[in-house]
Amino acid sequence: MAEFASARKRSPLVALAVLTTWLMATVLVAELSVRAGDMLSGRAFFSEWRSPESKRRPNALIPFRTFGPVFYREKEGVRYIASRYGELYPFKKPIGTFRIVCIGGSTTEDLATYGHYRRHYPRMLQGMLRQRLGRDSIEVINVGFSAYATPHFLILLELDVLSWQPDLIILSENLNDLLAAYFPNFKPDYSHKFGFPPYVPADTAWREVELKLFRHLQAYWLVKRQFESGTAPSLRRRSYGDAPPPEAAEVFERNLRSFVTLAHSNGVDVLLASQPLQPSEEYFLRHMSRKPYNNRIAYPLQDEFVKHHHYYNEIIRQVATDQGTWFLDNDASFAGDETYFIDLVHYTLAGSTKLAENYTDFLTANGIVR
Repeated sequence: MAEFASARKRSPLVALAVLTTWLMATVLVAELSVRAGDMLSGRAFFSEWRSPESKRRPNALIPFRTFGPVFYREKEGVRYIASRYGELYPFKKPIGTFRIVCIGGSTTEDLATYGHYRRHYPRMLQGMLRQRLGRDSIEVINVGFSAYATPHFLILLELDVLSWQPDLIILSENLNDLLAAYFPNFKPDYSHKFGFPPYVPADTAWREVELKLFRHLQAYWLVKRQFESGTAPSLRRRSYGDAPPPEAAEVFERNLRSFVTLAHSNGVDVLLASQPLQPSEEYFLRHMSRKPYNNRIAYPLQDEFVKHHHYYNEIIRQVATDQGTWFLDNDASFAGDETYFIDLVHYTLAGSTKLAENYTDFLTANGIVR
């Protein structure tokens, strides 16, 4: 009888252990399924593209950085430049080193391919250049960050990158600036876009707990996005005509010219590059249909959007010509090939590799790496 009573007392603990094991197994199977699906769709198995906010600091509003990271790290009392994914480079450039800094938004950050042994395109570019030129004294530092636009680049250049003594800056950006044209009450500093959620999120207690508990759990972020998408504002479109709003285009051109002028005045070469686009509406909707700011923005019709994106790429080309700097037409070389794209502008691993190869070919053919 005593043994039976003891077994009955233990049964709740056994049940709890069974339930816990079942829940852990369910979460594991769900996580593996989500990541396997990511891999089949062209992303990396270890990609964390659904939760980019988990890589940001909990308190997102850093002076002069708006919502982005600080690219520095202290190690044993020595300051290093930390790339977007933590690769460390000496703050003081070593003698004989050719230093390249890649600046841009999420397409430079290359978050979708993170997990392929950190094969974001700047890291691949560094390896390709070292191999082709037979030297290890080449650094390619990735400081791209999701949603960053030309105002952020100007701040990053002046306050940080110039101090790193780069020999070359690669800048490729289009979409984040173009989207600013479609938000209401346009402001030249883009505060009409970046002054509202999700760019200035509220730092609630739950948000910090959420990031700590579920930082690397893609199944959680998938379920959360699915839940939020049920109440997310629907995507709205209207006609803007064949050209983007003129004031927005003028500000984009102004910012690019200011960037190149500031870099050149400090003895730094600049390579401007067009941004590749997958022009179909299907790929547009993959990226834009669930944006949390869709209650504020009105997108152009699809054919107009493609023309506007091309218009901004042509601004990049014209600025490069006028400023006497390098230009690479990545959009032409990608030619909208679906194998290179996850959505309208973000890349599969094949796309990131193609991008790195484009830059490698261009830099070596023109003898830019000295």
